Amino acid sequence: MRQRIDERIRMHEATIGALDARIAHREGDQLFDVRAEDGYKTLGELISERDQYRGRVVPLALLRDGLVVGEIYALGKADLRLAELIPIDCAGVSGAPEERCADGNTAAIDGLKLTMPGQELRSLLEQRIDVHQRRAEGWKREEARTPEEQTDEEPLLPEHMCANEAERHTWRASVLGFIRDHVDAAGTYRLGEADLAFGEVLPEQPGWMEQQEYEERTNVGFQLERLTKSVGGLVPREFAFLHRTNGNE
Repeated sequence: MRQRIDERIRMHEATIGALDARIAHREGDQLFDVRAEDGYKTLGELISERDQYRGRVVPLALLRDGLVVGEIYALGKADLRLAELIPIDCAGVSGAPEERCADGNTAAIDGLKLTMPGQELRSLLEQRIDVHQRRAEGWKREEARTPEEQTDEEPLLPEHMCANEAERHTWRASVLGFIRDHVDAAGTYRLGEADLAFGEVLPEQPGWMEQQEYEERTNVGFQLERLTKSVGGLVPREFAFLHRTNGNE
């Protein structure tokens, strides 16, 4: 039994070492930053995963060091799980998503995460890419409209607004295309809230909600532009005041 527990400890320590290296490689990242080489896990998720493995090593080492060589132990289900001689239940750190407990129940996942086949994920990303590409083309057509083409129902929109929206949708299509190209179609992915939002995997918002967010976004930009112009108009007078003051001195 000591030998088997030793094997589990070495396995956890190897995983901890690998996670430490990945965390050190991401020096300077914020806790919520993601990277493609880490399966788009945030730095915080990597640290949490590393700490979970460390939390398993300590009790396993205590258990191993407390065993008496030559003795025979009668182990129940709880003992076997504690020593990780069978898949540990619900809080299993090292268990894969598909690993099952001895009673047949699947190991619980910390937090609300969706399990999705890679092929389905690629298909959803393809759909979102197509949406962004079509919207980018629509904004480009709007930008190219002439005054003769406007109507009371469809007035012309500011060119810079159309250009910005076209660029935004083109960029999002490129980002999602990059993610799609690195998704293993044969793999299975566990997606948290940040993953779902970043990959735009959830069903799209109703039109009125998207329109409301767009109006809020553009209104903030418009107000900042007005504020910048107002501050720009004040600066020359401030400089003139300082110049007169310095001249009197």
